[in-house]
Amino acid sequence: KGGWEEDESMDEAARREALEEAGVLGDTEKVLGFWHYQSLRYADQTYEGFMFPLRVSDELHQWPEMASRKRTWATVNQVMDGCSHWWMREALEKLVARHAMLQSAL
Repeated sequence: KGGWEEDESMDEAARREALEEAGVLGDTEKVLGFWHYQSLRYADQTYEGFMFPLRVSDELHQWPEMASRKRTWATVNQVMDGCSHWWMREALEKLVARHAMLQSAL
């Protein structure tokens, strides 16, 4: 979750945010969608969130925000149980459905 700069596309911003916040590199897949949501920190602010899946290809041992963030791998159910944002849960449901559809096509 984060913003994007004027000189980058949204998927470039998603990859940059993944690098900065979790220390992972990879390729983004097709956008899952976009959602309007209220900020938890600033109740009067509404944001538009775009969610991109990231196929992780590398984990870095050091990354920009490692002092303030921890990287943890989790199952889909663990993420669903711990997610406080309805729109992120909805995006994850879309991702699970997309992968189930791809698996059934194989």
